[in-house]
Amino acid sequence: MTIMAPLVISLREGIEVALIIAVMMSYLRKSGQMSLSRYVMTGTAMAIVTSVGIALLMAAVWGEFEGPGLDAFEGIVIVAAAVLLTTMILWMWKMGPRIASDIEASISRRTGVRGGIGLVLLSFTLILREGTELVLFSMALAVQDAAQTYIGVTLGLLLALVAGVGIYQGSLRISLRSFFRWTSVFLVLFAAGMVAYGIQELQDGGLLLIGPLQVWDINPLVFPDGSYPLLHENGLIGGLAKALFGYDGNPSALMVAGYISYLFVVSTYYIVNRRRVNGRADSSERQVTPVSTAE
Repeated sequence: MTIMAPLVISLREGIEVALIIAVMMSYLRKSGQMSLSRYVMTGTAMAIVTSVGIALLMAAVWGEFEGPGLDAFEGIVIVAAAVLLTTMILWMWKMGPRIASDIEASISRRTGVRGGIGLVLLSFTLILREGTELVLFSMALAVQDAAQTYIGVTLGLLLALVAGVGIYQGSLRISLRSFFRWTSVFLVLFAAGMVAYGIQELQDGGLLLIGPLQVWDINPLVFPDGSYPLLHENGLIGGLAKALFGYDGNPSALMVAGYISYLFVVSTYYIVNRRRVNGRADSSERQVTPVSTAE
């Protein structure tokens, strides 16, 4: 386990939160309603406190399990985190170009109807979603290595805070399209590994015992001193691949099927969605006809 996976996930979640706040603040500034900004910050603070409360509640529930029950609980958390991570990626692929306009439209509606309370609820809802996702991802990663997870999450959030301030003030200019594209590729591979690892935890808990529990074993032999070779799943390179992309030297048949099926379904969705978006763009271009003027 390395800090890379929790760092990337928390950085992306943090930048999404920063963008939500930046869009809301920018809209209020452009519309001359900066006096309402305190309601955005109130909703943000409430969402952060609620997210911490959810983390503490889940940690308390986690402590109630032991033995096979703990393995099953961890497996459920990991698979649920993988599903949530996937929905976040797919939502960003579909809604990414319209996020800013959708948020601004929501602000316009809520300031007109409920004023400050509407802004509190809007910022609370949007940011709580991101906070809940980060809590679940952190728990899923902490199953493998709690210390590395918390270090990575902390670093990622600090970087996101710096980036968010820079984006809002205009001092930092980055290609958000490229950022989300490449982090999405990483997260899809990471989520596939989470699916496989979650299945392994469930099988360790006595669930989903379907098919052979080991289809191959390519782990190199452990050295006489007890250390692991580089390509062993507990070695330097193998351990990194296991933490980031779900590499497993001796997987079960269901783990392999889950990994491959996940990548197939997500890749198919991406291709279909891209074709649909490109088709709408081509249709819009065809509807624009040149206007000729008679001399």
